[in-house]
Amino acid sequence: MAKNNPFSEFFSQNDFTKAFEQYQNLPFDMTSLMDTQRKNMQALSKAQQLTMEGFQAIAQRQAAIMSQIVEDNSIIAKEFMGEGTPEEKFSKNAELFKAIYERTITNLQELSEMASKSNNEASKIINKRVSASMTEIKGSVAEKTQQKKAA
Repeated sequence: MAKNNPFSEFFSQNDFTKAFEQYQNLPFDMTSLMDTQRKNMQALSKAQQLTMEGFQAIAQRQAAIMSQIVEDNSIIAKEFMGEGTPEEKFSKNAELFKAIYERTITNLQELSEMASKSNNEASKIINKRVSASMTEIKGSVAEKTQQKKAA
């Protein structure tokens, strides 16, 4: 499913190089710089999209966990109100509490891993783009320097 990227549309509909024509003596190529910035905005947009998708997945999982907690509390209440001696109820509930506690720890670890994965994916996109951006800017400066020497 292709989504419209507002940053990409903004940069493609506006030619900012015309606004900077008076700055021909800059140590870099303005077209190249604008292309680099467009790519930066696209990377930021993609990282933000991944982050939001991660938040949504975490929220959905939290809702499922809350549903399970309500169900567990219902089971505990039924067990507590059921027939049997206090010792039997305590023994039965102790086992139930242990199972619920272990499930809770597993759920917390799962949520933590989901958040970490989402953050790592977004960070990789940003880190890759920062590295590429620096290379592009360095190349643009070198190209402009060579053009000045040739002229």
